[in-house]
Amino acid sequence: MRTIFSYCLLVAASLTYGACAHAAAPPAANDHANLERDAQGKVDTDALFAFMRARSATKGRALSDKKLQCYGISRAQFLAAVDASFVGCYPQIAPEHRPRMLPENAIPALGLCARKTLLAGLKLDSDTANDCITKAD
Repeated sequence: MRTIFSYCLLVAASLTYGACAHAAAPPAANDHANLERDAQGKVDTDALFAFMRARSATKGRALSDKKLQCYGISRAQFLAAVDASFVGCYPQIAPEHRPRMLPENAIPALGLCARKTLLAGLKLDSDTANDCITKAD
């Protein structure tokens, strides 16, 4: 638990250079208002990030207790750690996808970074986590 708290503090400190607005609680997951595609099929990068954060929080709240046990922390800690991972990855990913990006690029760009960051913060390797989650199904 102390590791997660330290990790969250580290992520929060790294956000002070400009992404603080993104550190607020995730917006509602069903807000598609700014996700309309333009002629090139792209959507607003910030809106897509907000949507992915919200969707992740919704899925985290619905995660089964068995799967949650794979992470070794409480649901509240899990939700905070997942959100901190998204927020921590955003400054790394967003600049190359400004101001608009293809939604199809969001999972490889932001989703994978957030998962790797989450697992690293929890000191879990992906094989162990994936095996546990598969068995929990």
